[in-house]
Amino acid sequence: MKMVKRDLEELNLMDDFLFFEAVSGEKGEWFCRLLIKAICQRDVKNIQIYPQNIIQGNDTMRHGIRMDLYVDESGSCLYDFEPDKYTDKKMLPKRNRYYRALLDGRLLESGKEYDKLPDMWTIFILTKDPFGKDRMCYTIKNKIIEEPDTQYEDGAVSLFLYTKGALGGNKQLTQLLNYLSESKEENAVSEELKELHCYVTSIKHRKEVGVRYMKSWELEKMWRKEAREEGLAEGRELGKRIGIEEGRKEGRKEGREEGREEGRKEGREEGIGQGRVETLKEMIFLVLAQKGKMSDEMIEKIQQQKDMDVLERWLHIVLETDLLGEIQEKLCDTVH
Repeated sequence: MKMVKRDLEELNLMDDFLFFEAVSGEKGEWFCRLLIKAICQRDVKNIQIYPQNIIQGNDTMRHGIRMDLYVDESGSCLYDFEPDKYTDKKMLPKRNRYYRALLDGRLLESGKEYDKLPDMWTIFILTKDPFGKDRMCYTIKNKIIEEPDTQYEDGAVSLFLYTKGALGGNKQLTQLLNYLSESKEENAVSEELKELHCYVTSIKHRKEVGVRYMKSWELEKMWRKEAREEGLAEGRELGKRIGIEEGRKEGRKEGREEGREEGRKEGREEGIGQGRVETLKEMIFLVLAQKGKMSDEMIEKIQQQKDMDVLERWLHIVLETDLLGEIQEKLCDTVH
């Protein structure tokens, strides 16, 4: 399919690039509270947000995950938001299962009781009906098949939201989903959505955001081309994200809400920066896995590298070079 570039003004909050900019900006926490209130019907106060949060697999040959938006409510409840316009609906249930399993495996410290495991909401926001029933909201919870009226409270809730669904939902959710899928002034019909629209409009008019979007477009084209040539099964999905990773390195300290506790601000910036580094490593390993068996030396070299600029150069090298031996030589050269 031929790529058609859209102007930044045409993007909606369902687009990865604009969604990331919104949750990472100065009103990111406010936007997250709005999402949680409208979707989960919960008022939250103390939250930490982690855009594009990366969790590695158990080793380099195991599948990691990238959560579009991970929100921690003081350790008592977690939220994973996944706006998605592309994933095949047949993959969603097992994708949901894998995401939760990988995340749960990192939440409980050794020696802690199972009741300390926080509640977890996984929320997929979709432009296609995942189950074909025209519902706005499909709520998934575990239950006892033989005794459906008996409660089985494991703290896990999955929501599959269909932005065009006609059945179920409520006024607030309907209005929010309409705005997420078409982020236009005419869909900002409540006071909260009007405030959100002003915020989104200001993001689109920022020069540095325009620069990041241009870079994301160029890298997306590069990745789509490589995906076709190499036949990588996941090339297309990863391609649309690489440009975001490239664009993030400029101006990320800008737009932080003034007056935030300094330690919290620094911790968040450090976490996002680490997430970018881990994303680049994951992409390098994905490409290398298609080219043959990696040596322990190469694996260790990549794992220990923490410089984002070096990792970006290495990513280009592994895309452009076929032989693992040549790749290893070039990786050594780029460090000097």
